[in-house]
Amino acid sequence: MILSSPLFLIGLVAVAIPVIVHLFNFRRYKKVYFSNVERLEQLQSETRRQSTLRQLLIMSARILAIVFLVLAFAQPVIPNKNSTARSGSNDVSIFIDNSFSMESNGGSGTLLEQAKTKAREIVAAYGPTDRFQLMTNDIEGRHFHWLSKDDVLLMIDEVEVSSASMPLSALLQRQFDFVGTGRSDNKYAYIISDFQSSIADFEAFPSDSGIVATLVPLAASAQNNVYIDSLSLNAPAFCRGNSVVAQVWVANEGDEDLEKVPVTLYVNDRQRALATVDLPARSTSTVEMHFSIDATGIFSGRVETTDYPISFDDKLFFTLNVRDRIKMLAVEGKSANENLRRLFEGDSVVAYASLGLQQMDFSRIEGNDVILLDELPSLSTGMAQTLHAFVEDGGTLVVVMGENVDQTSYNEALRLFAAPLINGRNKGRVAAATVNLDNALYLNVFSGRTDDMEMPSVTDYYRLSPTSATLSEPVITLANGDSYVSVTPCGAGRLYLIAAPLRDAHTDFVRQALFVPTLYNMALYSLRPLPLYTSMGQADPVPLSALYDAAQGNVKLTLRDGDYEEIPDIRRSGSNSMLIPHATIREAGNYILAQGGRETEGLSFNYSRLESQMDFLDRDDVAKQLKDYNLNAFSVVRNADKPLDTYIKEQTEGRRLWRWCLAASLLMLLAEIALIRLPFGKNRKKTQTA
Repeated sequence: MILSSPLFLIGLVAVAIPVIVHLFNFRRYKKVYFSNVERLEQLQSETRRQSTLRQLLIMSARILAIVFLVLAFAQPVIPNKNSTARSGSNDVSIFIDNSFSMESNGGSGTLLEQAKTKAREIVAAYGPTDRFQLMTNDIEGRHFHWLSKDDVLLMIDEVEVSSASMPLSALLQRQFDFVGTGRSDNKYAYIISDFQSSIADFEAFPSDSGIVATLVPLAASAQNNVYIDSLSLNAPAFCRGNSVVAQVWVANEGDEDLEKVPVTLYVNDRQRALATVDLPARSTSTVEMHFSIDATGIFSGRVETTDYPISFDDKLFFTLNVRDRIKMLAVEGKSANENLRRLFEGDSVVAYASLGLQQMDFSRIEGNDVILLDELPSLSTGMAQTLHAFVEDGGTLVVVMGENVDQTSYNEALRLFAAPLINGRNKGRVAAATVNLDNALYLNVFSGRTDDMEMPSVTDYYRLSPTSATLSEPVITLANGDSYVSVTPCGAGRLYLIAAPLRDAHTDFVRQALFVPTLYNMALYSLRPLPLYTSMGQADPVPLSALYDAAQGNVKLTLRDGDYEEIPDIRRSGSNSMLIPHATIREAGNYILAQGGRETEGLSFNYSRLESQMDFLDRDDVAKQLKDYNLNAFSVVRNADKPLDTYIKEQTEGRRLWRWCLAASLLMLLAEIALIRLPFGKNRKKTQTA
């Protein structure tokens, strides 16, 4: 035990006062004459012994009262052997979880208000010269500045519930990175949260960095919650006239089974579908909802249900940007292919154009969605590099092998795409054996799998051999195992290889029903699939369908049916544009991106569903996680009812005993009063003498 203020021990001199009082406290006895004192002699002897003992006990109580009072001012402390605190100032970082789940009621008010109270207690534990940082889920620029004690208290008062939500490991990493730049040797980080299971990823917590981290779990009560979890559509892209099937996942986080929960689909604020779904407890169910594309442009949709009291996740917004036409350019190496022209020319969706190889200009490639090379005898290095850049940026390239091709130039070009290489030519009729119905080209084409499908055959073709770097997938495979049609992903686009000419003299594929969906869907799905929606709080760029020139400064992002508007951060990547999401988007909904006053495309942002799972870790769970992952730099506050300023001082300075000393001093004073006022010894009846 050590004393924080040992000079106060001088006050122990006051112990002499009760001693002196005791020594000079002589009572003068008055003589009383009795005719018979035989019985009083024994009573007088007993009374003197009791009086002497009483006076000694009173003196001891007074001495101890003074001693404990002096020790209270001297502030005795039992040092914490595990403390790493050094002399000097402190750098203190506080994270307050202000996500949606912190709106839940705790023992006294909402969890967020409890968190703010705990943050104030942390600040109170440190001195006026210490520096503070306050962080929330919003990750704003003002969170990365050192603040004074008064400034951080004001900032704590301003914290409000936010839609932002991130895994705790990512927040901790940012917190540790900033605190690590502090100048003090004493670095502390405090994390105040309800430790929702969906974000408490202890396995990814940063390792020991010399920062003393303390976790402050708040007791959250589990609540029932029904929410729209996610949505997908039956095809990656759509054009006017398509029928759309939306598959909606609805989750029930409650402990009771629910029946006929209503789910409604709206497109452009018009109700398009209504369905009900049964939701077993603690499970997710799916429901299909149908609508049709009857126009082009921006289709802003939402799926919603009804739930209480947690309602932020009852709606899921999505956007479809429906193109009017798909631009397809065919470069013909020989004469025009009538099979291709009959399929695409005059189509209302595909804008088909063709030109001869002699007319080919590399500048003609830009602006198209699909480039089809039909029986080109060779591929030059310049053309190969231009086409590779086109595919990397999201374009679709279809290569139809000719009757006689330069295998060397073709293989040099195919290596750029990590595609299978030509390995000789095979002559003789070979029938196809399998069709990869799991490929996106045949999505929703067949109502079910069939064994009696009519298979194409080829009379001569080029054998395609994959290399170790090839990522190709077979679409149609011949009976001998060779690939007839294959697809190779490359960057944001795809390369389709057809190993034989699409002419009657080389294959009967062009006369079969399988030919139309195979070639047509190559064009239809060339539209780069864009995300239907984006989860708020993600840091990944959002791909855009149009190309924007940010330097013009006339691009605006507006909330549909709302008054929110901002100038978005758009950056160009090759021939594509990307939107960089920031924390400025706080409200879930459908947004419109416009350039020069013209609406160009729609975007949808939804609240993160991490907050929808109402499972929380209590203090014992948190302590177990720290132990399981050997997170020795972290500790957990076990007693949330104890003020944090007291807890922190005990952890850093040791256990202070001045309160106990003061209580002991008061107890001694009470003992003194009791000894003076209350009867001492046995009660005796007064003796009367006659």
